[in-house]
Amino acid sequence: MQACPKCGRELVVKHKGQQSFLGCSGYPSCEYSQGLREQSEIEPENLGVPCPQCGNELQLKSGRFGLFVGCSDYPHCDFIAEDPTQREQDSVPCPECEKAGREGRVVAKTGRSGKQFFSCDQFPKCDFSLPLPPVKQDCPECGFSLLMRKRSQGSERLVCPQKHCDYRSKPL
Repeated sequence: MQACPKCGRELVVKHKGQQSFLGCSGYPSCEYSQGLREQSEIEPENLGVPCPQCGNELQLKSGRFGLFVGCSDYPHCDFIAEDPTQREQDSVPCPECEKAGREGRVVAKTGRSGKQFFSCDQFPKCDFSLPLPPVKQDCPECGFSLLMRKRSQGSERLVCPQKHCDYRSKPL
Protein backbone atom coordinates (compact mmCIF):
# COMPACT_ATOMS: atom_id res chain seq x y z
CA MET A 1 0.00 0.00 0.00
CA GLN A 2 1.26 3.41 -0.98
CA ALA A 3 0.22 6.52 0.92
CA CYS A 4 -0.83 9.78 -0.71
CA PRO A 5 1.95 12.36 -0.21
CA LYS A 6 -0.64 15.15 0.22
CA CYS A 7 -3.10 13.68 2.74
CA GLY A 8 -1.73 10.24 3.78
CA ARG A 9 -4.70 8.19 2.53
CA GLU A 10 -4.23 5.08 0.42
CA LEU A 11 -3.44 5.43 -3.31
CA VAL A 12 -5.61 3.26 -5.57
CA VAL A 13 -5.48 2.41 -9.29
CA LYS A 14 -8.06 4.44 -11.21
CA HIS A 15 -9.05 4.45 -14.87
CA LYS A 16 -10.16 7.27 -17.15
CA GLY A 17 -10.77 6.28 -20.75
CA GLN A 18 -7.79 4.17 -21.83
CA GLN A 19 -5.49 5.68 -19.20
CA SER A 20 -4.72 4.11 -15.83
CA PHE A 21 -3.17 6.04 -12.96
CA LEU A 22 -2.72 6.06 -9.18
CA GLY A 23 -5.15 8.39 -7.47
CA CYS A 24 -5.91 9.28 -3.88
CA SER A 25 -8.75 7.30 -2.30
CA GLY A 26 -9.85 10.58 -0.71
CA TYR A 27 -10.96 12.07 -4.06
CA PRO A 28 -12.63 14.61 -4.49
CA SER A 29 -11.31 16.25 -1.29
CA CYS A 30 -7.75 15.32 -2.37
CA GLU A 31 -7.00 15.37 -6.11
CA TYR A 32 -3.48 13.87 -6.04
CA SER A 33 -2.67 11.52 -8.95
CA GLN A 34 0.46 9.87 -10.29
CA GLY A 35 0.88 8.16 -13.67
CA LEU A 36 1.56 4.44 -13.56
CA ARG A 37 4.03 4.83 -16.40
CA GLU A 38 6.24 6.95 -14.18
CA GLN A 39 6.57 3.98 -11.84
CA SER A 40 7.26 1.41 -14.54
CA GLU A 41 9.95 3.35 -16.40
CA ILE A 42 13.45 2.02 -15.86
CA GLU A 43 16.84 3.10 -17.08
CA PRO A 44 17.98 0.93 -20.02
CA GLU A 45 19.95 -2.05 -18.71
CA ASN A 46 22.72 -3.60 -20.84
CA LEU A 47 22.31 -7.35 -21.38
CA GLY A 48 25.75 -8.24 -22.77
CA VAL A 49 24.26 -9.74 -25.94
CA PRO A 50 25.07 -8.35 -29.41
CA CYS A 51 22.30 -7.05 -31.65
CA PRO A 52 21.77 -9.42 -34.61
CA GLN A 53 21.31 -6.45 -36.99
CA CYS A 54 24.19 -4.12 -36.10
CA GLY A 55 26.36 -5.82 -33.43
CA ASN A 56 25.81 -3.20 -30.70
CA GLU A 57 24.67 -4.37 -27.28
CA LEU A 58 21.02 -5.22 -26.59
CA GLN A 59 19.28 -3.49 -23.67
CA LEU A 60 16.25 -4.12 -21.49
CA LYS A 61 14.09 -1.02 -21.97
CA SER A 62 10.74 0.36 -20.87
CA GLY A 63 8.22 1.49 -23.48
CA ARG A 64 4.59 2.51 -23.58
CA PHE A 65 3.54 -1.16 -23.78
CA GLY A 66 5.86 -2.39 -21.01
CA LEU A 67 9.36 -3.85 -20.92
CA PHE A 68 11.10 -5.01 -24.10
CA VAL A 69 14.57 -5.89 -25.43
CA GLY A 70 15.92 -3.51 -28.07
CA CYS A 71 19.18 -2.30 -29.59
CA SER A 72 21.28 0.23 -27.66
CA ASP A 73 21.97 2.08 -30.95
CA TYR A 74 18.35 3.22 -31.42
CA PRO A 75 17.33 5.20 -33.59
CA HIS A 76 20.13 4.12 -35.99
CA CYS A 77 19.15 0.49 -35.44
CA ASP A 78 15.48 -0.33 -34.73
CA PHE A 79 15.88 -4.01 -33.76
CA ILE A 80 13.41 -5.25 -31.13
CA ALA A 81 13.58 -8.85 -29.92
CA GLU A 82 10.36 -10.83 -29.96
CA ASP A 83 9.36 -13.76 -27.80
CA PRO A 84 10.11 -16.86 -29.94
CA THR A 85 7.67 -19.07 -28.02
CA GLN A 86 4.81 -16.66 -28.70
CA ARG A 87 5.77 -16.44 -32.38
CA GLU A 88 5.38 -20.17 -32.93
CA GLN A 89 2.31 -20.68 -30.75
CA ASP A 90 0.17 -17.70 -31.68
CA SER A 91 1.06 -17.07 -35.31
CA VAL A 92 0.01 -18.48 -38.65
CA PRO A 93 1.77 -18.18 -42.03
CA CYS A 94 1.05 -14.90 -43.84
CA PRO A 95 -0.92 -15.60 -47.05
CA GLU A 96 0.66 -12.64 -48.89
CA CYS A 97 4.20 -13.73 -47.99
CA GLU A 98 3.45 -17.33 -49.03
CA LYS A 99 2.52 -16.03 -52.50
CA ALA A 100 5.72 -13.95 -52.67
CA GLY A 101 7.95 -16.80 -51.39
CA ARG A 102 8.79 -15.12 -48.06
CA GLU A 103 8.59 -16.62 -44.57
CA GLY A 104 6.21 -14.09 -42.98
CA ARG A 105 3.89 -14.94 -40.11
CA VAL A 106 0.76 -13.17 -38.86
CA VAL A 107 1.39 -12.17 -35.24
CA ALA A 108 -0.50 -10.20 -32.58
CA LYS A 109 0.48 -6.55 -32.25
CA THR A 110 -0.80 -3.61 -30.24
CA GLY A 111 -1.69 -0.28 -31.83
CA ARG A 112 -1.18 3.21 -30.44
CA SER A 113 -4.56 3.18 -28.75
CA GLY A 114 -3.76 -0.12 -27.00
CA LYS A 115 -6.07 -2.14 -29.24
CA GLN A 116 -4.80 -5.50 -30.48
CA PHE A 117 -4.58 -6.33 -34.19
CA PHE A 118 -2.83 -9.00 -36.24
CA SER A 119 -0.29 -8.30 -38.98
CA CYS A 120 2.64 -9.78 -40.84
CA ASP A 121 5.96 -9.74 -39.01
CA GLN A 122 7.70 -8.83 -42.29
CA PHE A 123 6.34 -5.25 -42.26
CA PRO A 124 7.19 -2.99 -44.19
CA LYS A 125 7.88 -5.59 -46.92
CA CYS A 126 4.37 -6.95 -46.35
CA ASP A 127 1.44 -4.88 -45.09
CA PHE A 128 -1.08 -7.71 -44.55
CA SER A 129 -3.18 -7.16 -41.42
CA LEU A 130 -6.37 -8.41 -39.77
CA PRO A 131 -8.59 -6.95 -37.04
CA LEU A 132 -9.38 -10.39 -35.53
CA PRO A 133 -7.27 -13.44 -34.53
CA PRO A 134 -6.31 -15.64 -37.52
CA VAL A 135 -6.96 -19.39 -37.69
CA LYS A 136 -4.95 -21.63 -40.03
CA GLN A 137 -7.87 -23.10 -41.94
CA ASP A 138 -8.83 -22.71 -45.60
CA CYS A 139 -12.08 -20.93 -46.42
CA PRO A 140 -14.56 -23.52 -47.76
CA GLU A 141 -16.13 -20.94 -50.13
CA CYS A 142 -13.23 -19.01 -51.70
CA GLY A 143 -10.21 -21.15 -50.68
CA PHE A 144 -8.35 -18.30 -48.91
CA SER A 145 -5.63 -19.81 -46.70
CA LEU A 146 -6.88 -18.52 -43.34
CA LEU A 147 -10.01 -17.53 -41.45
CA MET A 148 -10.61 -15.11 -38.55
CA ARG A 149 -12.10 -16.00 -35.17
CA LYS A 150 -15.02 -13.64 -34.48
CA ARG A 151 -16.84 -13.46 -31.16
CA SER A 152 -20.23 -11.82 -30.94
CA GLN A 153 -23.42 -12.25 -28.93
CA GLY A 154 -21.85 -14.92 -26.71
CA SER A 155 -20.83 -17.21 -29.56
CA GLU A 156 -17.75 -17.70 -31.69
CA ARG A 157 -17.59 -18.17 -35.46
CA LEU A 158 -14.94 -18.44 -38.13
CA VAL A 159 -15.27 -15.80 -40.85
CA CYS A 160 -13.37 -15.20 -44.09
CA PRO A 161 -11.30 -11.98 -44.17
CA GLN A 162 -11.76 -11.56 -47.94
CA LYS A 163 -14.17 -8.70 -48.74
CA HIS A 164 -15.74 -10.52 -51.68
CA CYS A 165 -16.42 -13.67 -49.61
CA ASP A 166 -19.20 -13.73 -47.01
CA TYR A 167 -18.38 -17.11 -45.43
CA ARG A 168 -19.41 -17.51 -41.77
CA SER A 169 -19.22 -20.83 -39.96
CA LYS A 170 -21.92 -22.06 -37.62
CA PRO A 171 -21.31 -21.10 -33.97
CA LEU A 172 -18.43 -23.09 -32.48
